[in-house]
Amino acid sequence: MQRPLEKPIGTRVEELDTPALLLDLSRFENNASRFEGVTPPVRAEAWIHKTPAIARLQVAVPGVAGIAVRSIAEAEVFAAAGFDDIAIRRPLVTAASRQRAEAIAYTATLEFEPDEPPSSADWFDGAVTVSARVVGVPEPGRAILDAGQKAIGRDFGDPTLIGRVQCAASAGSAEHGIVSFPAQAAFAIGDWLQLVPADTTTAFTLHDFVYATRDGRLEGVWPIAARGAF
Repeated sequence: MQRPLEKPIGTRVEELDTPALLLDLSRFENNASRFEGVTPPVRAEAWIHKTPAIARLQVAVPGVAGIAVRSIAEAEVFAAAGFDDIAIRRPLVTAASRQRAEAIAYTATLEFEPDEPPSSADWFDGAVTVSARVVGVPEPGRAILDAGQKAIGRDFGDPTLIGRVQCAASAGSAEHGIVSFPAQAAFAIGDWLQLVPADTTTAFTLHDFVYATRDGRLEGVWPIAARGAF
């Protein structure tokens, strides 16, 4: 299991161990303002991030009514965390899953809604990144990162490198990413970088914790509690 290195609140993001999944709270909260007072209310698609701490921020926004998950196991995790209005986006097709739903119903209101495009996925536009460091520059124009497919995913495309528009990043191998760059964009071992994953949901499934940050400093370390709750 991934274990976050203990760093005090206020630590600069560049000092966190890499690779790390980062959530910029200022960007997240700015995106959240789009949902204030919307009619009809939307559900927070908690299956995207699987993180109770994030879901609490979402349901606190006027215009957000409860959360949505995609499995009975996810519903169990969020019900145990105190959420009492949960929609399950997929039908329960086994007797065992229906029995588990009956147990949840003692403490939470369950609804069963058809799967649909995540209306609140843009909560995370620009707010989620994976930090990485350069661990090698084997030849001109190519840098190796310590964040590969196991840190950022690849199913939906390669990540985007923040602040380096002239460079092309790829998830590379399981353990290492690759950045291709022109001669004028030199990289050195130890350089700290931020990558925007092609798919936020995939990135959350690859990490045990998300580091909540504000103004470039650590504000919290939140377990992705429903990771693996299929």
